[in-house]
Amino acid sequence: MVSGKLKPSNFIGKIEFGTVKSVLNKNTGQKVQTFVPVSAQLRYAPRSRSVTQSDSIYGTDIQETKIIAVRHFKDISDSLKVRFVKTGKVHDIKYVSVDESNTPFSFDYITITKEPLGVFDGT
Repeated sequence: MVSGKLKPSNFIGKIEFGTVKSVLNKNTGQKVQTFVPVSAQLRYAPRSRSVTQSDSIYGTDIQETKIIAVRHFKDISDSLKVRFVKTGKVHDIKYVSVDESNTPFSFDYITITKEPLGVFDGT
């Protein structure tokens, strides 16, 4: 998939995994969508595809996606959403490539949508 070793300096930001739920706003009485985290904040490393990989996915449904790497987290699934802590933007998870090796340092590669979900910004 994505090549290259991961170093601690590659992990440049924080993300949270969670779901989006409709919650009643106490002030207005309307339902608003809210991001509900199911994990603690995790550091992530953005990954890039090689030219050959980019060419091979051209015209597919994963063309407009990006890849991030996180330390192995057993509860990650493609039914969850990813929220970037700094910006508050929420993205869908397309695919999860889980590292099931029994090593002390294992990483999962997560393919997420390139653009945030609609007008929802997770805040």
